[in-house]
Amino acid sequence: IWLADMADFAEMNAVWDGWVAPGHAPARATGEAKLATPDYRVEVIVTAAQG
Repeated sequence: IWLADMADFAEMNAVWDGWVAPGHAPARATGEAKLATPDYRVEVIVTAAQG
């Protein structure tokens, strides 16, 4: 998860905790980066595997 400003981490984490079932959270890393447009505050990169 990329944040435009790490000051948003607590708010993002609260949303994450409400979305992910307890005990089933996937691996996650969070960092700060300049995003594609100043209007964006969060970017999520997802990798999935089947099988």
